[in-house]
Amino acid sequence: MLIDHAGEEIMAKKIGIPARQPTRKPGVERYNRIIAAAEYLILEAGSLETITLDAVAKQAAVPRASLYYFFASIESLLDALYQRGMQKMVAELPQPPSAPDWREVMVLYIDSVRDFYLKNRVEMILALLPVSLVAVNTVSRDFGGALFTLLHQQDLVPKTRRTARACEICSELADLVWRKSLIEKGTLTPTYHKEAKRVVLAYLESVLAD
Repeated sequence: MLIDHAGEEIMAKKIGIPARQPTRKPGVERYNRIIAAAEYLILEAGSLETITLDAVAKQAAVPRASLYYFFASIESLLDALYQRGMQKMVAELPQPPSAPDWREVMVLYIDSVRDFYLKNRVEMILALLPVSLVAVNTVSRDFGGALFTLLHQQDLVPKTRRTARACEICSELADLVWRKSLIEKGTLTPTYHKEAKRVVLAYLESVLAD
């Protein structure tokens, strides 16, 4: 469910409060239990809509005060999970080949992200079924930035703000198709994935041709 602009501003402030990282062993263990509990509930629900701090505290068997010590809001917790997922995804992305054409690198990137999602359903839900426009924009910005870096490092696209923004839009386009697949089919099907690649390649080609 998307929220209005006033709610969006409030959510942005909440997300802006970073999770407090534990420094001692008991805190680390409790933090990890909270993270594991949240991931379990996300998998069980198949979305983020019904996830609450109270539910996470109960699943993790920790006092709510302990959970609030680390996370100021459910948005802060989900953001921490998303950031962990992004770091994991980036670490698993293959090194780009020495390709003469940006399309080859783009296809490799899109295929790699889909494969990551299929192996990591929590991260797929966090990225494709976010609960706010703030989260949607964060996903597009992060994925788009990674894509732009991937392409520019090989001098396959110009280093301009217009191209960087186009890469963010490419991320939005792929996510829209994948999101439709996840909602309708419960997974990322080959047919929808083929369409995601077609749309993204066609769009970026139109930008680079200008």
